[in-house]
Amino acid sequence: MNRASAWQSTWRRGERAIRWHLRIRGWRLLGQNVRIGHDELDLVVVHPHRSVLAVVEVKATRGQWPIMSRVTEAKQYRLARAASRLPVRWRRDRLMRFDVGLVRVGRWRCNVEYCPAAFEAPCV
Repeated sequence: MNRASAWQSTWRRGERAIRWHLRIRGWRLLGQNVRIGHDELDLVVVHPHRSVLAVVEVKATRGQWPIMSRVTEAKQYRLARAASRLPVRWRRDRLMRFDVGLVRVGRWRCNVEYCPAAFEAPCV
């Protein structure tokens, strides 16, 4: 397996692990890899009982180095900018928050660490 396909495999498995993590906790997927202009939102999910819309940034790795450091201020700004342009029907009457899903992808299983409300939206 070449380097690009290994990266895509890690990324896909990480995103799938986060989707399952959220689904079994009652979250419903509204969009995956949502493109808005030049920006992309990994997952957009809603919890029907709590009226919360979460924009989820997924970070996956096979290594041991800290993943959260990859959600830089510039990345947070781009996520907030894209989220502000989500369809109104998704945002209506819902509290919006920014979550980060951290996944360590192993050979046989994935370890998920989910950080709700990981950061506040910077001024856009």
